Formats: sequence, structure tokens, C-alpha cells
Amino acid sequence: MGYRKTQRRLEVSLKDHKVYGTVDDGEDAPLVYARGKSLAEYLVLEGLSDAPEDDSRSVLVRQLEEFGDALISWNLEDDNGQPLPCTREALFAIDNDLAFALAAEWLAVLGGKVSDPLESSPSGEPSPVESIPMEALSAPLEPSSVPA
Repeated sequence: MGYRKTQRRLEVSLKDHKVYGTVDDGEDAPLVYARGKSLAEYLVLEGLSDAPEDDSRSVLVRQLEEFGDALISWNLEDDNGQPLPCTREALFAIDNDLAFALAAEWLAVLGGKVSDPLESSPSGEPSPVESIPMEALSAPLEPSSVPA
């Protein structure tokens, strides 16, 4: 029996974002779940591979539209607290800074970004860097005329 490939479901969170990660009590940072892409699709999205000849969209527009098509769910609400539909059209209707931040994070996750990479440390031990003494080394010995 071989490996069965499944569609990746990526978590795109802005909890650590300098603007959107700071929320009021009781509010959550923007959180989106979106589908992954194949390597070929990812390379085209990043502009590292040529898009099909009939695709005249800019790299930025292609990235935003592909992100909109990959959406599965999100926690975005309108000004009245009503959930926004999780669609490409709704993505293009939200504030452009938020749309860019979400799309950029999606691309980073597609590219291999791992959230909280140290959280699953197997040993749970503190980093040795903090425990290494940082005192200056002793002065070097003066040269002598007696061979060693």
C-alpha cells in the first residue's frame, strides 16, 4: 500500500501580526483555513515559474485570486458582528491591508513557514544558549624564550 495524497488544509493565523494580532479582550485575531497548492501551482504563484500563456494576470492579482479560491473557512465578521461569507468576493470586499496580510501569510505557510516551531521540543529542556557563561576569557600567556 502506498502513500495516499490528500489535500492540505492550512491554518493562516495573524495572531502574531504587528497590526492584526493585537485585539481587544474577547476578540480573536484573524484566522483562516485554506487549501494548499501543488508545487507547480506554488511556483507560478511566487512568480518563479511561468504562468500559462493565456493568464495575463499580474503575480499579485494571481496570488490574491488563488487565495480567494482556496478559502475553506474564516472568523471574519462585519462591523455589526455578523460573519462574513468565506468567498473570493468577500475577500476582495474587505480592507485591502487585511486581505494582503492574510494572503501573504498564506503564501508563507505554503512555502513551509511553521508556526511555533519550538513549541513541540521533544525534551522540554531550556535552550543551552541561555546557560552558557558569557565572561571574558583569561588573558593569553606571555611568550617565553624557553622552548616547550
